Amino acid sequence: MTIFAGDTLVDLFRAAVADRGDDVALSGPDSIMSWRQYGGHVDALADQLRSTGLTHGERVGLLMGNRPEFHVADMAVLVAGGVPFSIEPGDAEAKLDSVMRVAAPRILLADASSVDTARMLASAAGGVRVISSTEFAQPTEGFAPNSFAPPDSEDIATLIFTSGTTGEPKAVQLAHRVMVSSLRGTDKVAPMATGGRVLSYLPLTHIAERFMSYYFAVATGSTIHCVPDADLLYDELRRVRPTRFFAVPRVYEKLRARGRALQDADETVTGRQIMAEFGLDASEYRGVATAPASEDLLGYFAELGSPVSNIWGMSEAIMCTVNPPERLVSGSVGVFLDSCEGVVAPDGELLVRGSNVMSGYLGDPIRTREVVDDDGWLHTGDLGRIDTDGYVFILGRKKDLLVTATGRNIVPTRIEQEVRSRSDLVSAVMAIAEGRRHVTLLMVPDESNLRAFANEHGVEGTIPELTADPVVVAELDRLVRETNKVLDKAETIRNWILMSEEWSPGSDELTSTMKIRRAAVERKYAAEIDQMYSQQS
Repeated sequence: MTIFAGDTLVDLFRAAVADRGDDVALSGPDSIMSWRQYGGHVDALADQLRSTGLTHGERVGLLMGNRPEFHVADMAVLVAGGVPFSIEPGDAEAKLDSVMRVAAPRILLADASSVDTARMLASAAGGVRVISSTEFAQPTEGFAPNSFAPPDSEDIATLIFTSGTTGEPKAVQLAHRVMVSSLRGTDKVAPMATGGRVLSYLPLTHIAERFMSYYFAVATGSTIHCVPDADLLYDELRRVRPTRFFAVPRVYEKLRARGRALQDADETVTGRQIMAEFGLDASEYRGVATAPASEDLLGYFAELGSPVSNIWGMSEAIMCTVNPPERLVSGSVGVFLDSCEGVVAPDGELLVRGSNVMSGYLGDPIRTREVVDDDGWLHTGDLGRIDTDGYVFILGRKKDLLVTATGRNIVPTRIEQEVRSRSDLVSAVMAIAEGRRHVTLLMVPDESNLRAFANEHGVEGTIPELTADPVVVAELDRLVRETNKVLDKAETIRNWILMSEEWSPGSDELTSTMKIRRAAVERKYAAEIDQMYSQQS
C-alpha cells in the first residue's frame, strides 16, 4: 500500500507535503512548484478565503483550466472548509446559469483566461465575489497560517455537475469518504507507486480527471504535469513520460493509429519501441474509462506488451471496478473494489453500493430517490453481468437499448464498437434503430486520419468534400460489409451516412468525455436519418 494515511483529501495533502517536501508537486507551462511551496500557497489562499467570509461547507466555483493554480485553489478551498467545484467557462449560457443557480456560490475563483466569464456570471447572479488567480494571496517569510477545523470524511469534497446525455444538470455531492476509499481500493487492485508522474489534461469538471490526476497525486506525492491545451497531449506524453496514464478511448484510438503507421513503415519495430514513441514506455499502469473501449482496441495494446486496464464507474459512484493489471480479463471492466459491492437486478441492470457512492444530488431529494433505493443500492443504468470469478461485463446502457419496429432488442454500443474497431477513419459512430425496421448508422470522420487516407490515395479537397468522395465512400462501404459479417441478423447495418465534419467534446453531439448525446443527435439530424430510411423503402 502506498497511499498516505488519513481519512480526507486534506489529510492526504498534509502527509504529501510533509513526505515529499522539495520534490516537484506541480508543473505547468509557466511555473514549477514543490510540495512545500504548494502547501504554503494553499495555506495563504485558505486564509484569504476565510477572511472574505467563507464558511464551513460553503460552495466555491472554480473557472480554471489545467494549470498549477487550479490545484492551489481547489485544495485551499478544502483546507478552508469549503466545497470546491469546477465550472466549464465554454459551456452554453443556459447551463452556466443552471450551475450557478443550483450551487449558489458566493465566491468564484478564476484564472486569467476565464475571469471575464466569471465576472459575467457573478453580475447575473448578484452578491458573488470574483477572485482572479492574479489576486491570490502569496506566502511570505514568517507566514503562519490560521488553524481551521479540518473537514471530516463525510464532508463534501466536490460537486460534479452531470447531465449525462439528457441535458438536465444535477449536482452530484461527493464526500471525502468517496475519494479516499476509492483511492485505497484502487491501490489494492492496481498498486500506485509513490512519487510518480501524471498528466492533467481532461476537463476538471469531470470526476475522472480529478481522481486520476489530482487526487491520485495528492495520495501518492506524485508530480502533476498540467497540460492546459489538450492538443499538446501527445507532445507532452513524450516529454513527461508519465508513470501512470489515464485516457478516454479516443486518445488510445489515436495512439493506435500512430502505432499502426509506425508498423507499416517498419515491420521490425517492437512493441517497446512503439510505446517509447508514444511516451508511455515508463508507464507502470494505463487505464481507460468514461466510454466503452472495444476489445480490438485493448487487444492492440496487449499485443504491444503494454495492456490497458478497463475501469468502470460514474459521477454518482466513482471507481466501482478495475481490471487488475496482472489478471486482465478481455472484455471485462474488472472486479469490484473493496469500497464497492454490486449485483445484477432481475432486469439486467447493475446495482452498486458502498463508500464510493455519492451523498445525493444537491437540493434534489426526488431525483436522488430515483437512483438510490431504500437499501442504499445505486441504480447505475448500465446493463451487465458478473461472472463466477467476480469480473463485471458491461452490456450497454439500459436507456440506450433500441427496440426495432419488429420488436427486436438492439444494443447500439456493440454495433458501434465493431465499426470503430475496424477503421481509423471514423471518430464516432451512432446506431439508429428505435422504432425502425432495421439498423442504420451515422458515422463521424476523424479529420486527421481522413486527410492522411486522402493523401495516400491521391484525393484532394476540403473535409466536407472528402466525406463525399467516391474513394472514401467505397472504403466505408467496405467497412460496413466487413462489420456486418460479425453482427447478428437483426443488427445488420442497412444504410449509413458520413457526417461532413468531426464532432467536438462538449458539443451538441458529444459530452465532454465523448459520450454521444443520442436524443440530441436524433433531433438535430432527423432529416438525414429519415433520408436513410426513405432510401431503403
